[in-house]
Parts: sequence; structure tokens; C-alpha cells
Amino acid sequence: MQANNKLPKPIIKSREINEVVLSGLIDQGFPSWLALILSSRLDNSISKEKLYSDDLASIEDPSSIPDMDKAVKRIVQAILNKERVVFACDHDMDGTGSAAVLWTAFTENFGVDPALLSVITSHRLTEGYGITLPVVDRILATDPALVISADKGSSDEPRIKILSEHGIDVIVTDHHEIGEDGPPRSAFAVVNPIRTESNYDKHICGAAVAFLTMAKVRTALIETVDGLKIPSLAALLDYVAVATIADCVSMKPTKSPTNRTFIKRGLQLINEGSRACWQVFREDNQGPVDADTIGFKLAPAVAAAGRLDWAEAGFRFLICKTTAEAKSHWHHLQAENSKRKEIEKRLREKAFVEAMEKEGQSIVILLEDGHSGVHGITASRIVESFGKPAGIFSPKGLGAKDNEIIEKSKIASGSFRGVPGLHVRNALADVNKMQPGLLIGFGGHHGAAGASILISELDNFVSLYEQAVNKQLGDRKLHPEIYMDGVAPNNLSCYEILEELEKLEPWGRDFPYPNFKGTFEIMGMQYLGHGSHLKLTLDNGSEVVDAIWFNVPQAARESIQVDAKANFLYKLKSNWYRNRKKIQLQIVDSFEGKLE
Repeated sequence: MQANNKLPKPIIKSREINEVVLSGLIDQGFPSWLALILSSRLDNSISKEKLYSDDLASIEDPSSIPDMDKAVKRIVQAILNKERVVFACDHDMDGTGSAAVLWTAFTENFGVDPALLSVITSHRLTEGYGITLPVVDRILATDPALVISADKGSSDEPRIKILSEHGIDVIVTDHHEIGEDGPPRSAFAVVNPIRTESNYDKHICGAAVAFLTMAKVRTALIETVDGLKIPSLAALLDYVAVATIADCVSMKPTKSPTNRTFIKRGLQLINEGSRACWQVFREDNQGPVDADTIGFKLAPAVAAAGRLDWAEAGFRFLICKTTAEAKSHWHHLQAENSKRKEIEKRLREKAFVEAMEKEGQSIVILLEDGHSGVHGITASRIVESFGKPAGIFSPKGLGAKDNEIIEKSKIASGSFRGVPGLHVRNALADVNKMQPGLLIGFGGHHGAAGASILISELDNFVSLYEQAVNKQLGDRKLHPEIYMDGVAPNNLSCYEILEELEKLEPWGRDFPYPNFKGTFEIMGMQYLGHGSHLKLTLDNGSEVVDAIWFNVPQAARESIQVDAKANFLYKLKSNWYRNRKKIQLQIVDSFEGKLE
């Protein structure tokens, strides 16, 4: 990117240590370097047993989620009476994983005839998020008795009312924020841990809510039908793990032990090759599958189909029975993901140029030739590089494959991403309060949201959104920040450090993987990926290690050279080649000055 050298330089900050947590961890026998890392991420003490646990028995009974028992009774009735059921699922990875959970539970665990079931996923570009009117039309065409939503539905009262008026019961399973009017009144039940009267873990994803609902259905069926035996639903945690990782929900052990347990158990299943899809994916992947592998290799490919067209290909890949079928779907998904990357690169370059011209606390951009399927990714890249909340709009429907010639839309759809301290959906809600009717629609949660407006109202929206952001953030100076965890312990080898860090998987939101700092002599360097990435051979004085630096900034290109020393922030990672594990540093940034 030509303007790369104009990007603001990130400010490097040390993480704050919670001294009480630090003392408690050291008392439990944690080495001091690891206790320091954990105490900068945990807000209260936790036992070593709970920190490393993957025991499903520790998962709280989901009966405490409002409407759970009511929903379960209705679903059991539909199964026993052989009613037609529609699963209405979102088009992202969480929605796709949710669809796989519901479909597999019904067909394989509960023995429901697949002919009685339909999966209806909204088209991201032409239909948008939620139970929209086109989705309602497609549901009505199947003439079901029951609709179970997954990863959406909490803000869809008007459309749910239409379904209810046609005699269709709608059970919402979701984890998104609920509007000021409360849960949809026309829904038969709304199973959402976000509800104000809920005390359940509020950080689980949509697929986890669907899974917990199915687990309670299993129990109810066994209690209702004498002698009925149903296999455990724990085998579905592979789908839940993938969805949880992809949806970037909290991984903090003291905030959501549920997420961590689901991911640990799910990754075990994936590494065992429990399904045809995992066998095919593992053939393509060097070494064990971890959260990073899911987040950067699997989830983007599975979700790519829903970003560019219909999400069904991702769903079919997850549930297919043979490796031959899985390979066919996987190749298609990889091709779609390659197209997604090309589109994202083009839009990112344009968006970054425009972002550099923006002032204020927020960045909102309209891309006339954009693509709704990659708005969220592009907005996230802007947040990372500029340190400001970002929103990307483009004319609604632009990029849809079945609309090669699109009449210029008067409506723009946009995706928003936030920064720490900002609740994105609440900011949009504030805009809606300041000028009712400006937003044609909006929804989302703390870190991410979507909205649609008239293109002619963009300037008005930009001004009001800036006010809403300022209301939450005040005059706080926003800039890109990178947090670091000091120097890696010099009494341990890279392998020993990495082994301890891997035991604490999964890392992720609210529980970020450590960034260490170090001074290295550059022994060798080679540009990769059309010159955007850099492979390095580094000597830290005791070990020679390989390193990779993705999307190297222009300033760094001009300063680093072979046989010179440089200060780097880095993540310590493993790199597998021909099933052999090697250490690889993942460079985060370079910095000036002496290493303290």
C-alpha cells in the first residue's frame, strides 16, 4: 500500500498487573513470568484446576436462561408429532455452525426425518442480517409448524409477527443484544442469555445457545419417552468450538469458562478427525489444529461462501458424510476465500486512503464500489491501524453474484467495529434516538454492529455517529495501541515457553496472546507474498529462530537490514512442516530505543 508510511505509528504499552491476582497465582506455584502474564489478563483470582479445566460437568445448567423450558417443550412436541421445522440461521460462521448443530442434533441424535427439516440462511448481500422479509417469504413457502432461529431473531418482532399470524410458532435462540422494546413479543420463546432477567454466561455465541437448547431437548425426550436412548450431544462441540472462535467472543477464564470448555472439547474432536470435514481440513493443515488455525484458516474459508453468495456451501461442508464430498466442498470454499481476499485487499487499500483524510474520534466511509461481504473485515483492519472505531458502507446488494447489473441503490448497508470502551450497538442506538428514522435498520452487540441508511443521509449520519462515539469515549485521545508483556524469560528455551503458553489455549478476546519484546541480530531476510510479507532469520544471543512478519510497514522496510540489530515485538508460535514442529516468531512491530 503506497500510503503505508502515513499510517499512525502504534503506541506500545505495558500491560497493567493485578497485584492481588499475581500473588495468588504465585502462591499456587505458577512460575513468576507466567503469573505476570496471567495477572495482567485476569480481574480476579482463579484456581489452577479451573484455569486448565475442560470438564463439561462444570457447565452451568442452561435451564436458567429465560424461556428455555418453554422452548424445549415445544421442540419436543414438534419432534414427537413429526412436524415440519425450519432452522433460520445467520450467514456468518456462527450461524453456519449453529445450523450444523441443529441439523445434526435433529437428524442423528433425535432421529428426525431430514425431509421434515429445512435450513434457511439469509443472503448477506441481498437480504441482510436477521429474519428479513425475503427470509419470511422463503419460510412461508415451506409451510412449517415451527421455526427455530439461530444467531439471530432478537430484533425481528415485525417479521416474527407475520410468521405468527400464519400459525407458525417461532423459537428464537440467539446471543445478540435485545432492543429497548424487549424480546420479540410474537415469538413463542426467546432463548437468549443476554436478556436482562438472565444470570447465565452472557458471552457465549449463537451456536452455543443452540447447543445448550438441544442438550435440554435431549434430556426432555429421554424423560418423556420410556426406554429412549439418545447419544450424548457432546460430539457437537466441534461445531460450537469453531463458531465460538470465529465469533470473537470472550476467552477470559474468569469471564466465560463456558467458552473455554466448549473450545477445548471441540478442538479435541477436530484433532481426532471425528467428521469427514475435519479429516479433509487436517490433511490441508500442518500439525495440530488450535484456535489460531480455526480463526485464520478454517473459519474464513467456511464463512467466505456466505460473504460472497449463499452460505449453504459452508454448512454442507460441515455436515457431509464422506471425505470425497468434503473435499469437493472444501475446494469450493477455498476458491471463494481466495476471491474474498482479493476483494478485501482492493477495498482495504481504498478505505485506508480515505481513512487518512478523516478527523475526529470515528471513521465512517462510503465505498461506492464496495462489497457488503467484506465490510466487517475492512472495518476491523481500520480499527487495528488507526485505533479508532470504524464503519464501512456501500450500496446495498453490491457484489451479489446473481445481480451482475445492479440498479444504483439508494440504500447503503454498513458494518461497524469498535475499540475498547465503546459499545458499538449502543452508539447506533444513540444515533437512532437523536434522529428517529435516520437508520433504516441496525443491530449487533458490544464490539460489532450493522446498519443501513439512505445514501443521501450519509453526511448527517457521520456527524451524529461522531457525537454518539464522543458521548461514550469523551475526549480520550485515540490512536493505535499494542500491548506487550515484557521480555521472555531468559532461563527457558523458546520451546519451554511455548509449551506453557499452549497449555493455556484458547487465547483470544479478553485473553490476548502474549507479545514479548527482544533485540535480535538479523541473520537473513526474504520478502514473500508479492513483497508484502517478510521472512527473517534472527539471533537473540542464545538461539537462532525463524520469524515471519505479515504486511510489513514501509518504514520498517527502509530501516531493517541483514547483519544489523533490531528491536521487535513478537508472538512466540509453532510452525509445522511435514509434521515436524519448529519455533517461529510472529513479528508484531519494531520499536526504537534500548531494550529495558
